[in-house]
Amino acid sequence: MWMMAVESVGLGKRFGDVWAVKDATFSVREKSIAVLAGPNGAGKTTTIRMLTTVLKPSKGFARVAGFDVVKEFREVRKRISYLPQDYSANWDATPLEFIACSLMMRGFSYFDARREARKWIEMLGLENVWNRPLRVLSGGEKRKTLTASTLASNADIVFLDEPTTGLDVEARYTVLKAIRDSAKVAGSTIVLTTHMLEEAQLIADHVVFINGGEVIAGGEPKELLSRLPYRFRVVLEGIDRMCLSNKFIDLGEKVITWTRSGDEARQLAELCKPASFSIKDVTLEDVYLYIVGEKR
Repeated sequence: MWMMAVESVGLGKRFGDVWAVKDATFSVREKSIAVLAGPNGAGKTTTIRMLTTVLKPSKGFARVAGFDVVKEFREVRKRISYLPQDYSANWDATPLEFIACSLMMRGFSYFDARREARKWIEMLGLENVWNRPLRVLSGGEKRKTLTASTLASNADIVFLDEPTTGLDVEARYTVLKAIRDSAKVAGSTIVLTTHMLEEAQLIADHVVFINGGEVIAGGEPKELLSRLPYRFRVVLEGIDRMCLSNKFIDLGEKVITWTRSGDEARQLAELCKPASFSIKDVTLEDVYLYIVGEKR
């Protein structure tokens, strides 16, 4: 039986008359990777800040590592590691020094901290800048250093808010692999946020869709994909919208729609006579768009 590392029930946060989060209800099992996915402004960061005891909820309750985030916040803080989205590092410390010092503050010995720091520097591809001051590094190199420091903690639960922000494609995949390795090797529970659903589909054991401050769906990626009554995404360019009977998203020159089979997609192309078209398997992005459309 799976134990739950995070349990959130009716969690909400209000700032004045505005509810940043209205209803965050979901759970995350131990030693898994959970992704809170949704557009900017959906309430992902506010939810993470409540779970990490940075913000006090306005309603509902949550347990992290079995402890109430309000009544037992000190116990929660002992068991988590947290990388905020807007955290920056413009100091004279090098990546090696920064990671090692972070670990020593968590109780690692000097030698263990430096050994772990070197390991994570290699995992995050920072070998060429390990001894350069953080203030002269690129934004991506700084972000990888902060991610390495957070993952190296071996905390029971690691919270990462938009960890791939500002990274190029290659660096993104390096960070995603390190996150996956951390969950597999160290046995940590990882909870991260992203607005890029491709990332969620690549590494998540469990995905939670958030929109307008509410959790609108959740489950394993395969489970969420099975909820979609379509199998293919079809992109058509230069067509008359009157030829479409299925739901579609109008992008001006192009239109995105969905079909249940490849034959249906090809028949649609013959009917609409587009200037160009493409057919791809559906992804979590399609699931999200479908669910949001149903809600509306």
